[in-house]
Amino acid sequence: MISSFYEKIIGTSSTEEQNQKKILCVGLTCLDIVQTCKQYPAEDSDQRSVEYRWQRGGNASNTCTVLSLLGSPCEFLGTLSTEEHLNFLRNDMRKYNICFSHCPMVEGIGCPTSTVILSLSSGSRTILHHNPSLPELTLKDFEQLHLQDYSWIHFEGRNLVEVLSMMQYVENYNNTLNYSQGFSNKETDWSQIPITVSVELERPQQELLDLLPYVDVAFISKDFAQSRGYDNMSETLKNISEDAKSGATLICAWGDRGAMARTPDNITVQSPAFPPQKIVDTLGAGDTFNAAVLHFLNKTKLDFIKTRKSESIEVNNAIQKEKKLKHNIKKNYKIESTECSHTEFITQNVLQTAVTFGCQVAGVKVGLKGYNKLDEIFKHITNKKRTKKNRPCLTIAMSGIIDTLRYFLT
Repeated sequence: MISSFYEKIIGTSSTEEQNQKKILCVGLTCLDIVQTCKQYPAEDSDQRSVEYRWQRGGNASNTCTVLSLLGSPCEFLGTLSTEEHLNFLRNDMRKYNICFSHCPMVEGIGCPTSTVILSLSSGSRTILHHNPSLPELTLKDFEQLHLQDYSWIHFEGRNLVEVLSMMQYVENYNNTLNYSQGFSNKETDWSQIPITVSVELERPQQELLDLLPYVDVAFISKDFAQSRGYDNMSETLKNISEDAKSGATLICAWGDRGAMARTPDNITVQSPAFPPQKIVDTLGAGDTFNAAVLHFLNKTKLDFIKTRKSESIEVNNAIQKEKKLKHNIKKNYKIESTECSHTEFITQNVLQTAVTFGCQVAGVKVGLKGYNKLDEIFKHITNKKRTKKNRPCLTIAMSGIIDTLRYFLT
């Protein structure tokens, strides 16, 4: 039978899991009008599209979609227009079981819209985005949340002044908690578990670096890296780490080159890309990678802080053995925040598995139209019987994932 930890990685949930804390994604949602064409249209030409669809978009919103499909309870937080597109966006979030109960509603201003052209011949996606000045989320909006409901908060790198204030608000909340990493207690006080904070640095804006002193995990895009003059993932991680919180985890995805990441103690791990046989839809591939990594790391975090129950003792023992090597975290004195990252659960093996998982899931998504079949693929994984024994749960999990994803990628 499949191990319980294997089931947690790929998103199945027991009653206990359904009641766990949520991942909150803070940012934008918009309406994507997607036109699929045989090839990208020439200027001043007239051609028919192969397919047309409406789709809910926006980085934070897409991330929630994939998190929910993988089985992570999640919530979207961003401003919503009350104009004509609201029902479509809300109904679509309900369809994917995404909570949006704390989103402020704005009257009199339309919904942000993206017109997306997908080229079947090249696999490219071209985006024309229009935002009719919909107000951004404020710290006051953020303060309406009950932070004890969340284990992880992921921010889009936008609306920098307000987002920085939100991150500082979370840091102050974490500092009020009476939290211990010890496993001696039979019961875990979930109200005292600190929130892990992550951010996506995507836009080519230098000011995004100001957010790094307040985050535990940073996702760095190829576009942002190249805007800073970096030519590869290794160079990006080395330089960006100078602006990051002590013990932060940095993750950089680079399209068909895969992804590379650095652990809290500066050990580098890497995964290749896993492209499908045919590229169908690259829209949201980056959001899919981020969501898969978040899903895996959050599951690992929750397991790490649980009491040593029989179904998770093997994983806890493996993490504890690696933890005995001690994280050699160097203090970064260049940044304003004096806090260290609360990411003891991110070991070399955990991060290696997370980025490989992210690349695998992103590869599957690129071979699909939209996101709808991702959950079917992972249900297929959970339904497979495992007869292999005497292997670590993490190894069994990744073996099953890779076997199944290889099938769908080819």
